[in-house]
Amino acid sequence: MDKNPFKHMRDMLVAKPVPKVDVKHKVMAAIRAKESKEEKVVKKKIGLLVTVGMLVGASSVWAGVEMIQLKNEKGEVVLKLKQMSMQEQQQKMQQLPPDIKDQIKNRNAEIFKQLDTGEQIVNGLKPGEAVAIYWPLTKLQLESNPNSTPFVDVRSKPFTYTTWKDMEQKVGHLFKVPAEMGTDFKFVASEAIYLPSDKYDEKAMKEEQERTKKEYVVQPIPLSDKLRDAEIEYKGQKGSAFLEVSILGDNNKSGGTLAENLEKVMIGDNEAVYSTFAPENGDTVHSLDWVKNGTKVNYNLRAKMSVSTKEELLKMAEQINQAQ
Repeated sequence: MDKNPFKHMRDMLVAKPVPKVDVKHKVMAAIRAKESKEEKVVKKKIGLLVTVGMLVGASSVWAGVEMIQLKNEKGEVVLKLKQMSMQEQQQKMQQLPPDIKDQIKNRNAEIFKQLDTGEQIVNGLKPGEAVAIYWPLTKLQLESNPNSTPFVDVRSKPFTYTTWKDMEQKVGHLFKVPAEMGTDFKFVASEAIYLPSDKYDEKAMKEEQERTKKEYVVQPIPLSDKLRDAEIEYKGQKGSAFLEVSILGDNNKSGGTLAENLEKVMIGDNEAVYSTFAPENGDTVHSLDWVKNGTKVNYNLRAKMSVSTKEELLKMAEQINQAQ
């Protein structure tokens, strides 16, 4: 499942064709590990609040509590990570009349149905294939936003690997990671997601939908040569650690996290953000976010605290930075 559905959700709410995206936003940085029943519940709960923020005019989609800036060895800001709060959206939701609450909940359910449909379509693709999915205007969409336009959702199927040796052939020119790290964590699975191109024919899809009355229309499109991100699982005796890698664009990267605690730490001479997130029913997750000095490579390393200590996580990050 796509580890960040909220980018798609925001695009659906404004209902404009998807632009090219450099790297994905980190709305759920602390809990993007393997899909679980609990994570689905959390995502839908937060998704509802995203919908509230977009539809009823919260001052921002997320109210920022704290921000940490990371600098490289030259003193340049390379990463801004903001601690986010759902309080503004929760207050907005409580103040709404019952009929508006129902409207927002129904629109939110429609959005997640479209997201789930997109996932099902991607599951049927071969690795490296990409599609554009045309969604015509719906009654709920127009009720929520009378100025809406049809939404075109672009998706791609990740390339998957079980060894770093195989993955390195595809992404090794962009970044390096170790095959093993920590005391017993070994590379066991990974995926590399490349951005779809924007070369789709919206007019043709619209005409087909109007002619056939299909719920949606799918059009194959080329895959770009631009990496969106890569996700790697390392498995040890106590459980798994997950490493996400992305390449920064020319501008400073900004992201958000729902972590309860943010702390600036050092990985050798590299600035990093250490954060913790405690799900309502689950083990606390901790993570490290950093941009490797001298590069534009952004790493996010995370694991449950029952799997690794803070010190072990920092040691693994050092090993990642030292990978050749």
